[in-house]
Amino acid sequence: MSAAGVVASLHPGAAWIERSYVNGGYPLWQHIARAVAAPFPFSLGDIVAIALLAFFVLSLRRGLRGLFDAMLVLLVAYAWFEIAWGWNYARAPIEARIGTFDAAAVNTRAVAALRAKAIAELNALAPPAHARERVGYDRAELRAAWLPVVHALGDRWNPHVGAPKWTIVGPFMALNGTEGFINPLTLESQLAPDLLWFEVPFDLAHEWSHVAGFAREDEANYIGALACLRDPDPIARYSGWMSVLFALPPLPHYAKNTFTPLVWSDFAAIRARNAHNLNVAFARFSWGTYNHYLKSNHVASGIANYDEVTRLLLGIPRTRGGLPRVTLR
Repeated sequence: MSAAGVVASLHPGAAWIERSYVNGGYPLWQHIARAVAAPFPFSLGDIVAIALLAFFVLSLRRGLRGLFDAMLVLLVAYAWFEIAWGWNYARAPIEARIGTFDAAAVNTRAVAALRAKAIAELNALAPPAHARERVGYDRAELRAAWLPVVHALGDRWNPHVGAPKWTIVGPFMALNGTEGFINPLTLESQLAPDLLWFEVPFDLAHEWSHVAGFAREDEANYIGALACLRDPDPIARYSGWMSVLFALPPLPHYAKNTFTPLVWSDFAAIRARNAHNLNVAFARFSWGTYNHYLKSNHVASGIANYDEVTRLLLGIPRTRGGLPRVTLR
């Protein structure tokens, strides 16, 4: 119990996190967790979480001694979370680590230009993406496009990532509009069961980015978007540009000819899915809880951090290959 308490009291600095955790001990744990969990078609993290919860509940039924054991379970779970993944929140933000972020490039004109670019790309990519709907995206190509991005942004190792896992909480993800998450205890990626085919590449690359040690949501969105935009697969590029458009401040009205019928039909499919599956009260509660969680983990803007990806897309210059241009290491 004392060891778990020590872990809970530690607050490592950003320099140590980058050097000794993200590029030190964490990669070893990520590779071990991946090797252990990979053979299972379902989330091994579900089993771990259920076991911890069951032990906690059973402990509470055994009086004062049981209360002590329950507190021990909570401390162990918290220490496991922090050491296994949570310390990634203490990593310095991307813009503070790369040396090329230009805040002046984030302005109204640039936002409008990015929106116009996203609209044009979506209209152009919709036909080839839809033509490959039954084939699906190529996960190996997506990883090949994603890995150089995380290397450019500071990872000096190769995260082991793969297909998303089935999870017992899938129905709850559909109810509250969660598109994906990683289990921080076992570092497995899970996606919502009601995702549409053109949403999957971006959302999977987003979750992979969390596994790679980028805990902030804007950074995972940024890496996921760049990976998709670099991917030769039209489904992945379509997925990436849709994520970019949705992160931008929306216009009050879009003319009918702004998007092609195929793009409008995909927007309609998203609205229909949400109208059928989303429980507003549950979504408001769960996202409010996550908002407080993010704010308690060095993300001051809470869930608004998702859309702060626009700052990174506009403020970080890119190479001709679509990688972030970096001058600091």
